Amino acid sequence: MAGSFSLINMPSLQDKDSVTEEEAKMIWNAAQSAMIAMLIKLLWYTGLRISEALALTTASLQREGMDYKLLVWTEKVGKIQGQSKPDILPIPHGFALDLVDYTRQHCSSGSLLFPIHRSTAWRQIQKCAKLAGLTNWREIHPHSFRHGFVYFKASQGVHPYVLTKLARHRDLKTTLGYYRPTDKDLRDAMER
Repeated sequence: MAGSFSLINMPSLQDKDSVTEEEAKMIWNAAQSAMIAMLIKLLWYTGLRISEALALTTASLQREGMDYKLLVWTEKVGKIQGQSKPDILPIPHGFALDLVDYTRQHCSSGSLLFPIHRSTAWRQIQKCAKLAGLTNWREIHPHSFRHGFVYFKASQGVHPYVLTKLARHRDLKTTLGYYRPTDKDLRDAMER
C-alpha cells in the first residue's frame, strides 16, 4: 500500500540494548547514591541522551503553573542546524517533583544536576544493573534507557510523530528504528 509504513521490517528491539520499565526501576533502586539514582530515573522518564542529561543545570528545570519542563540543549542538532535555543521537553509531574526535591537537597543554584563524566555515568549504570541482579548488566548503558523510553511510549500507543518530537530526532525513521513489536505486541493489536 503506497504511503504506509511497516514496523515488521524494522530492526529487532533485541538488536538495540533496551531496558524495560521493571529493569529501569531495579537499576535505580540499586543505586548507591541519590545522584546516580536520579540520573537513571531521568534517562528513563525523559529519553535524554547522556550528553544532554549531564549538561542539565538547576536552571534547566522550569515550572509553568503545575507543569514542569526541561530546557535541553541538543548538541548534535545544534551543530547541524545552528541551534540557538534549547528544546523544551515536558516531563511527567510525579518525576518532576522528585527532580525538584533532588535539586533542592543536592544542588546549588546554577550548578550541574549531575557533575560527573559520561564514562563515570556509564560505569555507575552498569554497576547498578549488576547489583540489581540483571544477567545482561554488561550490555546496559545510558542509551539503553533512551531505547526503552521510546519502546515503552510506543507500546502505550503514543503516535510515532509525537515520539519523534519527544526523542528530538530529526527523522521519523530513526524513532521507528527504536521500536520492533514483539509477538505479544502483535497479538494484543489483533485482539483490540
